[in-house]
Amino acid sequence: SKTGATSLSVVPAAGTLTNRSGAITTGGTAQVLMASNANRIGFSVQNLSTGDLWINPLGTASAAQPSIKLAPGVYFESPVGYGSVLSVSIFGATTGQSFSALEW
Repeated sequence: SKTGATSLSVVPAAGTLTNRSGAITTGGTAQVLMASNANRIGFSVQNLSTGDLWINPLGTASAAQPSIKLAPGVYFESPVGYGSVLSVSIFGATTGQSFSALEW
């Protein structure tokens, strides 16, 4: 280590953990995954289905950019300090595609 270097501990903000898991209710139509929340610090989503899912924390999700593609089994967690307070949308082509999601 460098002489005189200082070490800092980073403690993330605490939030209330809320389960937002579910399934696509109507294939081919975006749905709200998480309603807008001024207290949201972050969120995570994992695709538990065999088809692709797409999420968008900025608007309506679709199978195109700027939505984030989650292939089967893929896990996404918002970066530290990223807590979009807007509604988070999810899109899947097939009714019943399942996902695990948490909001904090």
